[in-house]
Amino acid sequence: MPLVYPPLRRCLAGGALIGAALRPAHDITAQSNPVRPDSVRQDSSASVADSLAARLARAEAAIALLQQQLATEASSNVRTRSRLQLELSGRVMTNAYHTSGRSSNAELPLFVREQAVAVGVQGSPGTRAFGVSLRQTLLGAAISVDSVLGGRFIGDIDVDLFAGGTAITADAFAFPELRLRTATARLQWANTSVMVGSDSPLIAELNPVTFAATGTPGFATSGNLWNWIPQARVERTIARAQLGRIPVELAVQGAAMAPVTGVRHAAESDAIDAGERSGRPSLEGRVRMLWGESDAADDARGEIGLGMHRGWLRATGDTLTSTRAVVLNGRIGLTHGMSVLAEGYTGRAVSALGGGGIGQTFGAPRAGEQFGPPVRDVAGWAQFNAQLHPAILGGVGCGSDVADARDRPRRLRNGTCEAHLLWRPTQPVLIGFEVRRLRTVYASGPQRATHFNLAVGFEW
Repeated sequence: MPLVYPPLRRCLAGGALIGAALRPAHDITAQSNPVRPDSVRQDSSASVADSLAARLARAEAAIALLQQQLATEASSNVRTRSRLQLELSGRVMTNAYHTSGRSSNAELPLFVREQAVAVGVQGSPGTRAFGVSLRQTLLGAAISVDSVLGGRFIGDIDVDLFAGGTAITADAFAFPELRLRTATARLQWANTSVMVGSDSPLIAELNPVTFAATGTPGFATSGNLWNWIPQARVERTIARAQLGRIPVELAVQGAAMAPVTGVRHAAESDAIDAGERSGRPSLEGRVRMLWGESDAADDARGEIGLGMHRGWLRATGDTLTSTRAVVLNGRIGLTHGMSVLAEGYTGRAVSALGGGGIGQTFGAPRAGEQFGPPVRDVAGWAQFNAQLHPAILGGVGCGSDVADARDRPRRLRNGTCEAHLLWRPTQPVLIGFEVRRLRTVYASGPQRATHFNLAVGFEW
């Protein structure tokens, strides 16, 4: 909610209301039928007393109404002592889930593990799990202020409770910990914007709609690149046009990112990432086209973008290994509350961007090797959403990631399909249900898992 002082018009309206209540009685009665002259002296004292009492009652009622309005305004806004505007947001979510199959995580499965081998006389641990968690609760804050270096400044931060358990209990469910998701500072001018902070990759900002997969966005390891990475960005609008009544905008974007890979050099003793050992940042560029008003409904606007990623890492010896990706994505509004989200890419060693290559940077090494070849993959996902009712949103989606078998990956293919229903019966309550089917292919054959998730919470 924007943090502003009570609107001036409310104070003026209250003043006018009190003024009307205190207006002399003859100003009001002059517009009604006039009294006869011979009755004026007879009723003058009574009428004056009655009019004063009525005006006082009206004034008291007007003051009470104005006080109530001001109290409501004060309770709904948080004020700052400067020209900053602060907006707080949040979603407290309780997720109950049931997962069948040996998934990577019962609470938020990304892929299916290989069949377990029984150890000793105890047998395998089983393939079903049920649990309840509040770890996907989200909290956010944003500030904005005009006239900063000739532009508008916007800063925001988002956190959740998905960090895991404490060092004492190691219980991620009983003691969830705060985790930073994104934090950005942005300056916007008429045609240019500059941002520094931690956010999704420039080339892959799109994520599917879900209440069941917010700790890690939906379709991760099944075609969605999402990881939050420190970076600096610049965007420049190069053309604007009007196609009938639809505004169209063309922009170019560029980013320099922290060289995060999650891999270490073979002889690394200082716990330094192999990307950092490359001595250079990762680079990204993108061209995008937007159409529709920014405040229009989803079915009246859209965006299509084409982006490229290039990074480096030093995993063995002095040799630099390059990472790369080409991504095409878009959000297209259809009609009657329907929209389509889609993203596809081809990449090489892009696991650090958010599960590319089914979470594999290198394939299996040969004898005497520390690392295998960089894993190449082709992946993508798509989701269709429809506003079935002003309070109900439904949709279906699928994602798939296929790793190149020549690079000897352990997981050859991973696919996820889901169906969801989101219901907001009344503010601030929300209810979501999602069913997800996963299939992961290994050299030994495919493995499957099914996940059901019921989310109940509130948001502001």
